[in-house]
Amino acid sequence: MGKLAIVVQRYGKEINGGAEQHARMLAEHLKDSYEIEILTSCAFEYVNWDNYYKEGLEVIDGINVRRFPSKKKDSKKAGILTRYFYKTVKYRKRKINPFNFLYLIIKRKKYKYTEEKFQEWLKETGPYCEDLIIYLKQNKAQYKAIIFFTYLYYPTNFGIREVSDKSILIPTAHDEPAFYYGFHELFKIPKFIMYNTLSEKRLVECVYPDSKSISSDVAGVGFDMPVISIVNNNIPDFRYILYIGRIEENKGCKILMDFFKQLDQKYKGELKLVMVGEKYMDIEFSDNIIFTGFITEQEKWIYLKHTEALVIPSLYESLSMVTLEAMSFGKPVLANEKCEVLKDHINISKAGFLYNDYEEFSLQIKKILGLSNSEKEDMANNGKAYVNKNYQWTSIIDKFKRAIEYVDAGK
Repeated sequence: MGKLAIVVQRYGKEINGGAEQHARMLAEHLKDSYEIEILTSCAFEYVNWDNYYKEGLEVIDGINVRRFPSKKKDSKKAGILTRYFYKTVKYRKRKINPFNFLYLIIKRKKYKYTEEKFQEWLKETGPYCEDLIIYLKQNKAQYKAIIFFTYLYYPTNFGIREVSDKSILIPTAHDEPAFYYGFHELFKIPKFIMYNTLSEKRLVECVYPDSKSISSDVAGVGFDMPVISIVNNNIPDFRYILYIGRIEENKGCKILMDFFKQLDQKYKGELKLVMVGEKYMDIEFSDNIIFTGFITEQEKWIYLKHTEALVIPSLYESLSMVTLEAMSFGKPVLANEKCEVLKDHINISKAGFLYNDYEEFSLQIKKILGLSNSEKEDMANNGKAYVNKNYQWTSIIDKFKRAIEYVDAGK
């Protein structure tokens, strides 16, 4: 059967970060073919990485989860280092063929990158789990391959250095300032890279050209249509658009709420905004902006099934699983055009709408609310076909099995 390790910054059913959900879904679909062990922190939240779960081994749905404590974060020092690295890099986009954008890096002379300072930033950003790295170094021989999630964090950057010959990196990279801080070493050393989308692959290979020489493929995630148990009194009795994810400014939530408040003056309560997820910003909700807090998967499916559209305001996505979920339900997606991944999903699938500013946001909402039954059906069929063609677990797991055998063979 063989044994695999999956290294991810957090792990648990109640954790709803995109990379963390992806790691859990992948583990659950690989466990029939391999013995899986998750190596992760004791953290529940990702801001301070405070130790929440018990250190050591537990079993979740038949999968061994081994947790390691993280050292207490010095938020002040982390902030100083983050500001320093933000000043080392200025990035922008400009139109170019054959790709949509060329990503340019311009170093500012006053602030110089050093590998030592970068490693210090990684440790302070967290989760700083030294024992996890030691465990990997001492136990790597027992694994056929070790899968690392997310380019951004300490466990991936320091873990791959110890087990590069057995590593598969899933970067979940997107066009955000931190991506340009200096991950040169990380994108030189994995044995294999599994990207979520072609746009992510283009971005990584453009900014870190050494990655072009590493064997790679594009897989993403699969989507299993859930069985929904609907009780009539659970069905929302109002028209609404839906946001699902972390509720924070970096995800575009403040701008989304500002847009909706302007829109609400037009619709006068006939349309509501429902926001589902963990809250990481101070916001004032109202009768027409509804915050659900943490809800069950069944409740999430019900909200998706009955929404007018899913709204994704984020600039930074490497895949956006919730976009694929909405398309599987036949629901249109209204996405921020500035995010290349979301733009690709919408343009290829023909199952949604894009916006840049409030005027376009308002216009697209009007289109969504005015769709005829036949237009809704066409868009629903487009979304379902797109997901069925590109995001089914059978083909995705086949890709991972080939990658695992490639790494295990040591070629």
